Amino acid sequence: MSEFDDYAPQENSLAARARAVAQRAPYLDGLNQEQRAAVETLEGPVLVLAGAGTGKTRALTTRIAHILALGQARAWEILAVTFTNKAAREMRERVERLVGEGAQAMQWLGTFHAISAKILRRHAELVGLKSNFTILDTDDQIRLIKQVLQAENIDDKRWPARAFAMRLDSWKNRGLSPKQVPAGEAESFANGKGGVLYTLYQDRLKVLNAVDFGDLLLETLRLFRENPDILADYQNRFKFILVDEYQDTNIAQYLWLRLISQGRRNVCCVGDDDQSVYGWRGAEVENILRFEQDFPGAKIIRLERNYRSTGHILAAASHLIAHNEGRLGKTLFTDGDKGEMPTLTGVWDSQEEARVVGEDIEQLYRHGHSLEEIAILVRASFQMREFEERFVEIGLPYRIIGGPRFYERLEIRDALAYLRSVAQPADDLAFERIINTPKRGLGDATVQLLHHYGRAERMPLQQAARILVETEEMKPKARASLRSLITDIDRWRSLIEITPQNELAEIILDESGYTEMWRQDKTPEAAGRLENLKELIRAIEEFPDLAAFLEHVSLVMEAEESKEQERISIMTLHG
Repeated sequence: MSEFDDYAPQENSLAARARAVAQRAPYLDGLNQEQRAAVETLEGPVLVLAGAGTGKTRALTTRIAHILALGQARAWEILAVTFTNKAAREMRERVERLVGEGAQAMQWLGTFHAISAKILRRHAELVGLKSNFTILDTDDQIRLIKQVLQAENIDDKRWPARAFAMRLDSWKNRGLSPKQVPAGEAESFANGKGGVLYTLYQDRLKVLNAVDFGDLLLETLRLFRENPDILADYQNRFKFILVDEYQDTNIAQYLWLRLISQGRRNVCCVGDDDQSVYGWRGAEVENILRFEQDFPGAKIIRLERNYRSTGHILAAASHLIAHNEGRLGKTLFTDGDKGEMPTLTGVWDSQEEARVVGEDIEQLYRHGHSLEEIAILVRASFQMREFEERFVEIGLPYRIIGGPRFYERLEIRDALAYLRSVAQPADDLAFERIINTPKRGLGDATVQLLHHYGRAERMPLQQAARILVETEEMKPKARASLRSLITDIDRWRSLIEITPQNELAEIILDESGYTEMWRQDKTPEAAGRLENLKELIRAIEEFPDLAAFLEHVSLVMEAEESKEQERISIMTLHG
């Protein structure tokens, strides 16, 4: 039971109800004046400029609790958008601690991509998709682009797939469909074929019943623009909209928010114009700078009291950031200790830097400091190498934070491809990955034949395989092997509705021979790969069905955390 369950307001006005709630709401205790203003200013557009360490997450989650406590909206009438899945989980957990189980009903709390995926699945047919569409990750996107380039006889050494993927992401982050890309940009790739390749890539996605991450926003924008009634439904549905890390939104996300917030206009964006770090992937800090222009009458609230850093650190940071151009302006301060003075050491090169840092760490360790207390932050991952080499040389144990992720490991990607092939028949990229894993005698010639037939008939590879195994187009051995695989996939698919998803996954991996392949493998990594497959099956059990798990994997990849103790942490500033 939450602290609000027995609250029954006797006055009708919002102000009176707010006063009544405030008198008995412990969740408001401890908020400073500015945080409280961010919580209690509910009507109309609000921009909260929150410096680092100023308690903006607390203000944001308490604002949600306050809306629920006042009865101004039910949980499913609040749209709360975060920039990362980790932030979404943290927000949900904090709100749940404040209001109890009511937070579980917040169906619309998540990232821009997760919420867009939910909207698209509800209206998929209106943008030429089926509701069980696949969300491609970067690896799958690159493979698909390579297929498109190959079909158009584009030299992938001169015009790499990864380079075109970056252009696609840039266009989609700006909300540009193939027809909207400026001619000069489209013609700058592959001897003027950039626009044509974008169109062919999008056509291929439709055949596969798939989208990439950029499409989640782009197709939702298209859905809203072409269907005013659906847009109006979502505008009316959400009585309050909250957006975290607004300074990191790109143009597509900005357009998405502008459309959906024009109904009730109770939108609260929290951000820091001094902290935008995602410009390299399309983030537009100008979004926060023009908030008052986009939302006339907006209230600006500044959170400037810092609870995280010492006075000396804040002074140094504030002096540095004051030189930034294009900022709304705020000055952080703290009531805490001034702390130790930061030190600046000049060195000739990166080798000397690593030597000096290594000596400093050794001295700290000799004076009783744990290595777990020490972190090295670098701007980019390539700058880690000198530190690693130096620490190996002098025997200092360390860990790299942000290494390979669980869902990016070879055996996990293979297993997921099996599951996707069963759950999503049009997923050619998944089917191509597993067609000869483990070895079945289905090599490149078979795959090329399937691709040629599939493109000619505009059908997925699995459907092409079903037709070709009944013809003489293939060699007898390959035909028999492919027929066996297709028969297995059909049988596994028939079990989806009657078999628990974790059991089904185990059946698929066992009967396909994939688990046995690693049991027979004699490399040192094999045992670990088998353990990872077991962990994958355990993870699937936590979801209501296979489709929900696959969507979770597409949207979330949790970084592995090392369990080693007494190690220096080396990481980029972005973590």
